[in-house]
Amino acid sequence: MASQPQSQYVMNSSYRTLQVLLAFAAPPHRFTLTEVTQRMGLEKNQVYRSLKTLEEAGFLRMDADGRFTLTPVLGVLGAAAAENQPASLVDVAAPFMDRLAAETKESVNLFVLVGDSAVCVDRRDSSQRVRVASVLGQAVPLHAGAVPKAILAYLPEAEQERVLGRLAGYPRFTERTVAEPARLREELAQIRRQGFSVSDGDYDLAARGVGAAIFDQSGKVVGGISVGGPAFRVDEAALARFSELIVQVARAVSRQLGYTG
Repeated sequence: MASQPQSQYVMNSSYRTLQVLLAFAAPPHRFTLTEVTQRMGLEKNQVYRSLKTLEEAGFLRMDADGRFTLTPVLGVLGAAAAENQPASLVDVAAPFMDRLAAETKESVNLFVLVGDSAVCVDRRDSSQRVRVASVLGQAVPLHAGAVPKAILAYLPEAEQERVLGRLAGYPRFTERTVAEPARLREELAQIRRQGFSVSDGDYDLAARGVGAAIFDQSGKVVGGISVGGPAFRVDEAALARFSELIVQVARAVSRQLGYTG
C-alpha cells in the first residue's frame, strides 16, 4: 500500500511515482497496470500516469505481454549506491563470500543497514542454471527476507518496536510474509537465540535461505550476509548445513571488523 508523505515540501505526484517504482523491488519484478494498482491501493489512472512517466524517463519498459519491468538504469544507480557504502565491509566480506558460494554452490548476498532498510551491496550468484539473485543497490524492508530479519533482531528494542509499529504499512511480499507484530516479535527472539534467521518463502515463495547479522567493533549491527537458493533445491538438510555455515561466516566477518562479542 502507498504511504503518505510527511513533509509539506514533498510533491505528492512525484512521491507517488517513486513509490510505484519501489513496488518493482518485490518479486517477480514485472507487473501489469492492474497488478501495480492492486499492490499500491491507488486509483488506476494515477498508477498509469506514474508508470508512463517512469517509462518515459527510462526507468521502466513495457514488454510485449503488457507487463512493465525495470531497465538497466536501476542497476547503474544500484551499483553507484553500493560504491558509496563503507568499503571496509565489502572488502572484508569478499573472500568469505567467495568461499561460501563455492562450498554451497548457491547465491550469497551481503547487505548493509541503511535507515530502516537492508541494502544489497555485494553478491555472488550461484553457478547453477536455476538460481536466486538479489539486485545490487536494492533496499529491502526489515520485516521479510533472511538478512533483513537478522538485522532487525539485533537492533535496539526501541528501533525494533518502531519497525513493528509500522508493519501494517509494509508490503506483504507473499502469503508467508509475517504481518502480525506479535508473530514477528517471536521470530526475532528465535533469531537471537539461534544466531541466524530463516527465509522460507516470506520474501519470494520460490526461495529459501538463511542469514546472519554482522557487527562492528562497537557491537552495533551494521549489516548481514545470506546464502540461499530455489526452494526445490534447498531442502531441510541443506538449510541446516547453510545455517551452520552462515553463522561461522558472519562471525568471521564481524571479527575482521573488530567485533569481540
